[in-house]
Amino acid sequence: MKQQLRSICMILGFLVGSVFHEELGFLTPILPVGIAIMLSITFIGMDTSRLKPRRKHISVLFSIYAIAMMSWYLVHLAGYPLLAEALFFCAATPIASASPIIVSLLKGDVEFSTTAMVLSQAVFSVLMPLLLPLVVQAADVSYGELALLSASQIATVLVAPAVIAVLLRWLYPPCRAWSAKLRDVSLGVWVFNLVVVAAAGVERLHRAQTSFWDMLPIMLAAALLCAFCFFFGYRLGSPNLKRECSQALGQKNTILSLYMATQSYAAPMAYLGPLIYVFCHNIANAVQLSLAAREEKKQGD
Repeated sequence: MKQQLRSICMILGFLVGSVFHEELGFLTPILPVGIAIMLSITFIGMDTSRLKPRRKHISVLFSIYAIAMMSWYLVHLAGYPLLAEALFFCAATPIASASPIIVSLLKGDVEFSTTAMVLSQAVFSVLMPLLLPLVVQAADVSYGELALLSASQIATVLVAPAVIAVLLRWLYPPCRAWSAKLRDVSLGVWVFNLVVVAAAGVERLHRAQTSFWDMLPIMLAAALLCAFCFFFGYRLGSPNLKRECSQALGQKNTILSLYMATQSYAAPMAYLGPLIYVFCHNIANAVQLSLAAREEKKQGD
């Protein structure tokens, strides 16, 4: 039921942001604050006792960036730089904080998924500023300037919430219960972030005057990439961590990827990649949960 509610809120958020993109443009500067608040609530309540790195985590993390860079390189080499950039923003994003929840509903190893999610956030914070300047087609901006800019943005929306959560947990341990109490607040902030990021992305697409036929290749490629990530993760996790690795590679922190893709250094059409990906990975999760529920019902009968 909660997953269905999130899906409905996601669709409504994108619709509101898309329709009222001109009116909501003034909210864009506070988007980093919204993302930071949402992640702070998540980090405060995280069960750190479940963070136990394994060798398989190395394979997962390597695969995330291998897929991202290979997708970008091969498509760019074929002569489609905008499509390559869009696919990079889809694939290079860390694992979604909701991934352990989905794994739990699938009766999987939550400990593995939680650890993978946290490690992917840390690796993203280090690698993204180094890789991003190689990928985007930003004019008149040097590698160093773009690396510092992206590093400061990531520090604001990802590193700062983690540091704040650690300090709060150390200074006031009962705060760990806040995450559960603020679950509805977190959902509301998540919807707000979706509305703002949708408005920002659609406004950039509107200004770029892109046609449907220009956007179609990116939409199809993002859907195919999503399917590939889930499938490859399933194969990577064989024999005992199929669902966990499938979630780790397939379910992305799409708010973060959409935020990065709406920045001035990214091509306007790059936003389409993560936009389509978020719908595809929610469809994939819905299918997996439905199949798992059907299998559990058969076993109960």
